[in-house]
Amino acid sequence: MHIENQNVPQQARGRIRPFSKYLILWTLAFVTILAVPGCSLGVMFGKMFLGDPKVKSQFRTATGVDLTKGEKSILITCSAPHSVLSRYPSIQIDILDRMSRHLETRNVKIISSDKVSSWFDDHGDWGDFSELAENFSADYVMNIQIEVFRLDVPDSSNLQQGKINGNIQVLDCQSGSAPATAFERRFNLAFPDYPVPKENKSERLFTEQFQDRVSLTLAQFLYDHRVSETVH
Repeated sequence: MHIENQNVPQQARGRIRPFSKYLILWTLAFVTILAVPGCSLGVMFGKMFLGDPKVKSQFRTATGVDLTKGEKSILITCSAPHSVLSRYPSIQIDILDRMSRHLETRNVKIISSDKVSSWFDDHGDWGDFSELAENFSADYVMNIQIEVFRLDVPDSSNLQQGKINGNIQVLDCQSGSAPATAFERRFNLAFPDYPVPKENKSERLFTEQFQDRVSLTLAQFLYDHRVSETVH
């Protein structure tokens, strides 16, 4: 038996039905989002309701300086302990080269890593970075200190997973006096989230992919980027 509420005008009932339809659609969309695992949840939600917004870089948040305008130059150095360099002797150059490419595509005015490496070969020590910054007329110097870097999984000869952690410090060298810390952060990255069998990917390809991931992560400290581009 069907009982219709006679107290609700016909025009009002017409408005209720579309509202119910939209409510169902929004509920289905929300349930779909919840069904997506991992960090893609936030990305999907943001893109669905907000488009693909930009995330302000941590460097710009801390200093108010947008390096992508190309008005300020930055010089990047990288150091690692002997325990890391003995196994991965080119890790510093590899990361700097990849970072430079990422930053150049964002119009960041970056000092050539080849020139910086040549300067280090001649001097053998970074010192307090003031001489280095003056030599290249750099406004900022970013020092990446790698503490741990590995591609293998301890106690397992069949699995691989890249891990790196360390510290980055950006020094403001514009005053003419001793460089002052403008920005400093820790970084810790594992890729992929869980170890994978070595047979799935060659060591060379795996190493390159991990170095690309590390370089992009470090570069994104310096420039604004879309939510969908965020490295997790």
